[in-house]
Amino acid sequence: MNEQEGIYIYDNDANLVYSSWGSGGPGVIHAPQVCNYKGSPHLCFYQGVQMIGWGHGHGVIMDSHYRVVKSIEPSGSYQASSDMHEFRLIDGDRALMTQYLRSVHDLCDYDLCDGLGYIQQGAFQEIDVETGEVIFEWHSLDHIALDESYVLPSSTEISGSGQEPTSPWDYFHINSIDKNDDGDYLISARHVSAVYKISGQDGHIIWRLNGAKSDFHLDNFGFSFQHDARWISDSKDESVISVFNNGGNGFNQTHPHSDGKIIHIDHKTKVARVLQKINPPFIDGHAHYAKSQGNFQTLPDGGIVMGWGYDPFFTEYAPGETEDREIVFYGYLALGHMMNYRTHKFDGWIGRPLTKPALWTYSKTGEEDSGMIMYFSWNGATEVSRWALYGAAAKNGPYVLLATRDKNGFETIYRHRKMLPWTYAEALDKNGESLGKSAPQETYVPRQELRQYCDDLACQFMPSQEQRDREREQATEQKASQRGGFLAQKKDQILFGSGIGASILLAIIAVVLGTRNRVKSAILRSVDRVWRLIWGKLGEEATGPEYRAVAGDEGDDEEVKAPMFRGDG
Repeated sequence: MNEQEGIYIYDNDANLVYSSWGSGGPGVIHAPQVCNYKGSPHLCFYQGVQMIGWGHGHGVIMDSHYRVVKSIEPSGSYQASSDMHEFRLIDGDRALMTQYLRSVHDLCDYDLCDGLGYIQQGAFQEIDVETGEVIFEWHSLDHIALDESYVLPSSTEISGSGQEPTSPWDYFHINSIDKNDDGDYLISARHVSAVYKISGQDGHIIWRLNGAKSDFHLDNFGFSFQHDARWISDSKDESVISVFNNGGNGFNQTHPHSDGKIIHIDHKTKVARVLQKINPPFIDGHAHYAKSQGNFQTLPDGGIVMGWGYDPFFTEYAPGETEDREIVFYGYLALGHMMNYRTHKFDGWIGRPLTKPALWTYSKTGEEDSGMIMYFSWNGATEVSRWALYGAAAKNGPYVLLATRDKNGFETIYRHRKMLPWTYAEALDKNGESLGKSAPQETYVPRQELRQYCDDLACQFMPSQEQRDREREQATEQKASQRGGFLAQKKDQILFGSGIGASILLAIIAVVLGTRNRVKSAILRSVDRVWRLIWGKLGEEATGPEYRAVAGDEGDDEEVKAPMFRGDG
């Protein structure tokens, strides 16, 4: 997710169970899933820095108390961090991790020949979780030529230009890894629109499906820019895999919408065909087109969960053998701009946080008969069935039981008819046993000045600085608009008043100068010019630049301009 990046767990009723936002450490999180580590369920996910189409980070294992118990980083021949596309535990003690590796490369075949260019290849490692030893390592440039790519330099927002180290050409774009019982790997690479089976012995390509050099004929189907290729079964004669078909990348589109495919591959006839195609829901003429990301998960009962990636919706389909499977769950995380790289479903996750339950108690006036309202929750706790609510006149008690309430969603609310200064909440399991208690909470009563912003449920939050600035700008614009109208109405009067003031001042100067015996007529002529000049400027502002010539003073051959008001003839 984008706005509040983190792990989000929901129950089957779409109630939030856990959010790691604010407590899960820095960096974005990708593909959280339940994994088996040291014989018990844990949460595994990638955490790191989001780059343009890839990431710098590491793998994280978190226990049922939501504590990080292990951090895994790649090793081997390249000093590069883990990429965000895949971090996955297999057999409880080994991890599969993707990497994006940058190096210099000859790109003359792509009209980049005024020096060495920069390439970004896809790689993956299998790592021993406890020792960090690299068990297996594979690099795309050792096996996949550049001419298999459908994404050229500078052709998409994540392709890279190949012309500088900060923008290497991402010709391959590995985005998933899986491993079968024979020790061979299945990888998906988006920019070559192909899925590869990789030998776990020496890394050679056993077969390609789709792309520029497919080893199989695709019987009346195709896919492009795909994600999340997974083994369903694999043998010498045939293989069955699942894949999320994006159907485009935002620049090139081969399908009207994204879908999921279960594909049968016959190694004798070299023909691949679709066993099932899982279409997105069609609602109000809209079907999901994920120009990036997305996943296809097969459930133990035969059901399917699909996350629609860039389009942050997810769908659960009932078990079935046909394409028109029943949709049993359909939801979205947000309608704004955000990303949901993968959505998974797992049964049996038990979360037992080490934090205390959260409680906030509120009374608008603090008067005993005004009552109070209590809000209580426990982030990550999956075993809470009921809540017991207690109140007291003092922090140290004695506390009395006010009520018990069934858990209702992530946060449960209880309204009590009497106001009590202190409260706490106790979480109970389905057998009525205590799971944990909140800290004693003093009932919040807003001061008198704030109550105009409060109601019986809570007080509203103050506006953000951005909202304040916007409101201030709007008020200033409105005031300026009103003042501008006033000035426009008074403009002629103001100019006329200014003209009268200037006339009186110059008249006084002329009278004073004229009373002196030795004043020459040239001085009077100068005063007259200034007088006429000011009247000219004022007249121009009031009536526009329209003038007529008038005769100058006696003995002055210079022609001057005096204002001519429109309509005066």
